[in-house]
Amino acid sequence: MSHLVELMAEGRNTKDSNSSKPITKARYLLGLLIILGAAYSQYVFGGLGPAVGFLVVYGIPILVVSILWGRAIIQRADKNTWVASKFGLGFYGAFTALGLLASYGILFILTNLDPAALNLLNKPNPVLNVSPEYAWIMVGVSLLIVGPAEEYLFRGFVFSGLLNLFKNRHWLIWSLVSSVFFAAAHLYYGLVYGVASALAFTDLVTFGMAMCVTYYLSGGNLLVPAVIHGAYDATGFLGVATSSQIGTVLRVLMMLIGIAVTLSLFINRIRKRRSATRLNTS
Repeated sequence: MSHLVELMAEGRNTKDSNSSKPITKARYLLGLLIILGAAYSQYVFGGLGPAVGFLVVYGIPILVVSILWGRAIIQRADKNTWVASKFGLGFYGAFTALGLLASYGILFILTNLDPAALNLLNKPNPVLNVSPEYAWIMVGVSLLIVGPAEEYLFRGFVFSGLLNLFKNRHWLIWSLVSSVFFAAAHLYYGLVYGVASALAFTDLVTFGMAMCVTYYLSGGNLLVPAVIHGAYDATGFLGVATSSQIGTVLRVLMMLIGIAVTLSLFINRIRKRRSATRLNTS
């Protein structure tokens, strides 16, 4: 964990000062309410259909956010892409591993306090409960729409807006806060799985934090988080379109690649420290 913190500290050198035009608290609150309101509207107005549903859940918030603060988000979206790629994969692997450990802890608690709650996990995932044919379509939608849209809204606006309001102070805390908002937008897990949804929300929060750290340390890059997010969602639909084993293998492969990148970053950090020590003692 100490090396993880050191990597974050080292990565701050690549960020900008978030010195774009400040967003007001009123504009930020309006944008946040629109994002969450649009996400929850699908539970209030059922049967919207895929096209209208995507327009309401993503189209309206993106339009509002773009009016409120879009230029500040877009102007940094492709900044430090190589750095963002390393941190994106690395912190995805690291935070996914932490999320798995936390999930095992939650399972242990549920097993001892409310074993019956584990039966809720047998319910089908409401997002992945689609036909194989539709799942193939959703693979492309995940990569081209869902990943970019959610990163634009939650990292580009929700997280970056907090950084702008609080002048980058306590950025790691704001990454947690914005990731909680990100998880809260996925209310359907709570409606389907009840108390067992703590597992899904843990996964969402740790994933969100990985993308927040990537965004922050790269100075606002959204391209890499969008690709990782889209690929992460696409593996789930690939599992429906082909077989659950393939989807699981691909997601595990993503995590292992991320962990390998994390280890590589740690090793490079240690080498730099040793080189600096040698120079200081010579």
